Amino acid sequence: VILVFASGKLVCTGGKSAEMVDVAVVKLHGILEDFDLIYYD
Repeated sequence: VILVFASGKLVCTGGKSAEMVDVAVVKLHGILEDFDLIYYD
C-alpha cells in the first residue's frame, strides 16, 4: 500500500524488504509520469 499526500510525501507499507519498497516506488513513479501527474520546477 502506498499513501501519497498532497504535500508530495508518501508512505509505503507492507513491503517484506527494502528492495520490495524500492521496486514499488519506482513503479509508482512510472505510472505517475505516464499520466503526466509529476511536475518538475
